[in-house]
Amino acid sequence: MIEPRNDTGAAMRPLVIDLDGTLIHSDLLWESIVLFLKKNFLRAWQLPLWLFLGKAGFKEKIASQVELDPAALPYDQAVLALIAAARAEGRSVILATGAQRRFAEQIAAHLGLFDQVLATDGINFTSHNKARELCRLFGERGYDYVGNSRADLPVWLACEGAVSVTHKPFRLADGRATSHSGSVRGGALRALLKAMRPRQWLKNMLVFLPMLAGHEFDLWTLNAALVAFVAFSLCASSAYLLNDALDAQDDRVHPTKHKRPIASGALPLPVALMTSPLLALAAIGLCAWFSPLLLLVVLVYFVSTVAYSLVLKRLLMVDIVTLAILYTLRVLGGGAATMIAPSFWLLAFSFFIFLSLALLKRHSELFNLQRDGKEKTRGRGYTTADSMPIAIMGVNTAFVSVLVFMLYFNSSNVLEQYRTPELLGGILPLLVFWLGRLWVLAFRGEVNEDPVLYVSKDKVSLVVIVLCLLLATLASI
Repeated sequence: MIEPRNDTGAAMRPLVIDLDGTLIHSDLLWESIVLFLKKNFLRAWQLPLWLFLGKAGFKEKIASQVELDPAALPYDQAVLALIAAARAEGRSVILATGAQRRFAEQIAAHLGLFDQVLATDGINFTSHNKARELCRLFGERGYDYVGNSRADLPVWLACEGAVSVTHKPFRLADGRATSHSGSVRGGALRALLKAMRPRQWLKNMLVFLPMLAGHEFDLWTLNAALVAFVAFSLCASSAYLLNDALDAQDDRVHPTKHKRPIASGALPLPVALMTSPLLALAAIGLCAWFSPLLLLVVLVYFVSTVAYSLVLKRLLMVDIVTLAILYTLRVLGGGAATMIAPSFWLLAFSFFIFLSLALLKRHSELFNLQRDGKEKTRGRGYTTADSMPIAIMGVNTAFVSVLVFMLYFNSSNVLEQYRTPELLGGILPLLVFWLGRLWVLAFRGEVNEDPVLYVSKDKVSLVVIVLCLLLATLASI
């Protein structure tokens, strides 16, 4: 333990570091809430009841329910460098946080940089409580303090060197202002938009398939499909925010996913967790206003995505089948909105081709994992040994989708809807070429972990899609 002292020499003053929002780009209370929800989603109703225990009691109760991985937190590298410099000068470094003591001690043990830990243990160790204890230990103006929020104002006022990790300085009551240290932190609004993954809305273009396959191009049908597109986009973004919040710790040790806004700490967890249900409610409200049938499909889609985020994506093969079903639900949603029932052929083709793409996604993840010298990824039910059987299933389902299209080409539906159905035969070699090429590139490791986004940027794929649409158009006129 460090004894109280009044030495005000800069080289002798201890450096006191806040944890939430300062040492890490996150908040341990919200991290623990997310971990609790991930493990016990059906017990979420208990959280409001625990608030009656008081803030310190609430933190202690949550901490007793979860296990935190200190290695999977978004540390501010600039603050770590500041601590290392202070230790090199022979200064004591103190971790003083409102987080629960067990978590704070685990982080301190993991980093090995702190001489003492002061944390919430019966009393919420923030603001005035923190300032009083630091003054008792080190005396008025006997320490330097690094913090990040208005709650730190009493602590800064009582310290000598007031440092904030935010670029905008805090003005203290004695006329001083905080200086800046820490890495650059972007705006939450920009991070929120990125976390909503608007690029992934391309997948929701599938709602237009029933309209295109049914050759219905009037204004009402187009508007109906647009409503479905907006509803699925809002719903998908809601699911992405929830998924990334629940997966934040797993994503932080992933070679690429650690850059996601929530995992990196650019988007605060409470913002993500509050925005997610708002987007879902907006999607449900839009569907309820427009069509009860569309509402039903979107509700099934949303429940499926939540189940996927909480449980299904951790189950071997269940996650892949669920992804294929989610793609197919978009087609059903388009049909529900436009009142155009998708044919058996369209649904079968959609399921198998998107099952192949889901398998390709998992194969690419395992390929990258093996390339990085790892055997298993966190939060998934696969190892690198599963790469080959997944690839075999993926190639097979790809050509099952070609077979479905070939049977459709010979069905009565084609004769009824197309004037020159022979032209549809040109789509078959294009499909074989495109799917075969995707899987060959996947075996080379050239397809990223999201094949749909890869296709949207791949010139060859775009040319094939345009040629298929052109052939289908010519066959119908």
